[in-house]
Amino acid sequence: MTFAHPLAALSALAGVVPIAVALVRLHAGRRVRRGLGLPEPRLVAALSRPVALACLFALLGLAAARPTLRLEHERTTRTDVQVVVALDSSRSMLAASTPHGPERWQRARAFARRLQGELPAVPLGLSSLTNRLLPYLFPTSDARAYDLVLDQAYGIERPPPALTVERWVTVFDPLSEVTLRRFFSPRVHRRVVVLLSDAEAHPFDARALLHQLERAGVTPVVVRFWRPGERIFQRGAGSYRASQPDAVAALRRAGWSAFSETQLDTAARYIRDAVGTGPVVRRGYAQKDVQLAPLLALAAFVPLLLLVLPGGYLRSWRPRRGAAPRPVS
Repeated sequence: MTFAHPLAALSALAGVVPIAVALVRLHAGRRVRRGLGLPEPRLVAALSRPVALACLFALLGLAAARPTLRLEHERTTRTDVQVVVALDSSRSMLAASTPHGPERWQRARAFARRLQGELPAVPLGLSSLTNRLLPYLFPTSDARAYDLVLDQAYGIERPPPALTVERWVTVFDPLSEVTLRRFFSPRVHRRVVVLLSDAEAHPFDARALLHQLERAGVTPVVVRFWRPGERIFQRGAGSYRASQPDAVAALRRAGWSAFSETQLDTAARYIRDAVGTGPVVRRGYAQKDVQLAPLLALAAFVPLLLLVLPGGYLRSWRPRRGAAPRPVS
């Protein structure tokens, strides 16, 4: 376990103060109670609130230190298949249905992250697509690297397209570069390219491109993130108008495996079938970090609830040994 801010954990020691004060008060009042013949209070009832306050300080102090639990597990990887997820990074991917709704590129990124769970042990790579196909990450079984690239590298026009293309439009032809450059390891015989795009692209020969990919042993899958009526709400982004509503149908007529945004489950199932099963080897250990601060902050609500309860409520929880006799008048 590691702490991002170890010194912040010292604030948990403040919880010792209410317990110390409560013990001092109990000790000081013991002689007075004996002189007056009063019974001694129950220790549990007297210390319940100071202990709850101490637990509250302890949990919040530990949460402020931002502890991280690092878990290690054996990492396995497929040796016969690799998948490259090509993410459309053109400016039309900024479109959304509402000003505060998820934009196309954000929905595509969420599906790319979902594929990581759908394809365990399958090496995954990431690339950007505008009018050129550029790799972010070559296929790897390192889940942390995949997540980091999705969170920190992928974005609109990161990298920007070449200057010879229109501002808003994607070009599908660069997908053929996976057959010419080493996007895949030459050892694998099963290769899958998953294109996540709004499919608002320059006209291209879909049948010829599909034939070129399949001849090189690459299975292409297109998942379109597009909804009618979407627009770009960012200031300074320029004007935009949704186009090509029948892009999925046109790709299917050309023989492509294409799916709309309403068919994500079907698309994920198709990709799993395309990957299939195969030999798995061990590749060391993978690490997974679990952030404990949210859990500690949530647990702090328990002592906080005890503190805000009425003072006599805790005493009412004591079990009754028997009904007290009523006085006879």
